Amino acid sequence: MDSAKSFKLYNVYAHGTYTLEVRIGSEEASANLILDTGSSTLVVQSEDYDGKDDKYLVATPFAQSITYGLGGWYGPVVKSQVSITCCHDQTLQLNDVYISIALREHEHGFAQADGILGLAYYKLNKAYDLTAVFDQAAMTYQCFPSPVYEQLSTHSLPEFKSFIRQYPREYLTPYFTALAQQGTIANQFAFSVQRSSIFHPREGMTELELKQEPLNQGELVVNYPRQRTDLYRGTFSVIKVLDDKYYNVHVESIQVGEHTPRSAPLLKHINRRFRTNGIFDSGASGIALPQNLLEQVLEDLIAHNENFSKLLEPYYTFEGIEESVPLDALDLSQWPDIHIHLMGLYQPRVTLTLKPWHYWQAHAPDHGRASFQFVSLAHWPNQCILGLPAFAPYYVIFDRRETEFGAIFIAEKV
Repeated sequence: MDSAKSFKLYNVYAHGTYTLEVRIGSEEASANLILDTGSSTLVVQSEDYDGKDDKYLVATPFAQSITYGLGGWYGPVVKSQVSITCCHDQTLQLNDVYISIALREHEHGFAQADGILGLAYYKLNKAYDLTAVFDQAAMTYQCFPSPVYEQLSTHSLPEFKSFIRQYPREYLTPYFTALAQQGTIANQFAFSVQRSSIFHPREGMTELELKQEPLNQGELVVNYPRQRTDLYRGTFSVIKVLDDKYYNVHVESIQVGEHTPRSAPLLKHINRRFRTNGIFDSGASGIALPQNLLEQVLEDLIAHNENFSKLLEPYYTFEGIEESVPLDALDLSQWPDIHIHLMGLYQPRVTLTLKPWHYWQAHAPDHGRASFQFVSLAHWPNQCILGLPAFAPYYVIFDRRETEFGAIFIAEKV
């Protein structure tokens, strides 16, 4: 446990989030999983890993049904071996990992990725014990795959979620927590990523060509991320994490250029699900704001330059797809920085500064187009989701050892 370990990430498969290749089970089934600090479950779709030939597989009586801001899935939980290969061809291996096998997923589930690797805490890794269902069917859950799940897979996502809630609930140990508990690595990890949307510098690029583009690559660094001094410069600022439901933070305000900062609204009710008015979420390809705060940000951008009005018109609403404008209509030198002010741990305030090329992604979602990275989610509470555009300017360390809930360290990225 004496050095930082780095893993190659690609922003190609998941429509604007980074994936890591893992190997599962005795047959080393390959899966490209979305790295998501906004969830805790390791889930892979059944087309990529069904467990049938896995000699390491241990069946469990658990099932999971997880929903996200967009998308969701359900399926049985098994245990098996998971390994990932470092940039220097070292393998990080963990046995008896809880893995969910997605039998059914929402149309906005994993895009072209094969599943999700959640990096948050156990409170988001909720499962239900279906022992009573197996007993009623006079079957044992230890026989996998089970006919019980063939019957249950006919449920819609809402039906299955409602069905399993009647059974005993447990919280399963997430992958990264198990990795740290094993003593293989220190309880911290870091992201070094280039952007949020997939970069299309030329028309008609193949998947392989997109992967070879440096701007579509990144790194996950585990163990001792501060050792990677080649990835950052200067000192770290420390953002206070207020709860470990997610990586919960407090967003004070958002400021467009030199305009007066706009206060971020508080949650109307502190509840078991949301906890605070902000989260750091590597599984989000944009920055989601409450509708009224988004409108204020757009208003300040237009006040900065009235010519921005037409370009920003598509972004007052969000339909679940990446809207874009012609790239040649943008002069990024005319756009101001946007500052996100957050509660600090060792200082009152930490400011994230997004340059125009962070919140406008060039050559996205296609060559010659550009997409604005601030959105608002319908039916979401007063919570800011700080997705990948907030990561891109910085080397971001999630140090889970710091204080009760951990802390987020940021330094200027090289």
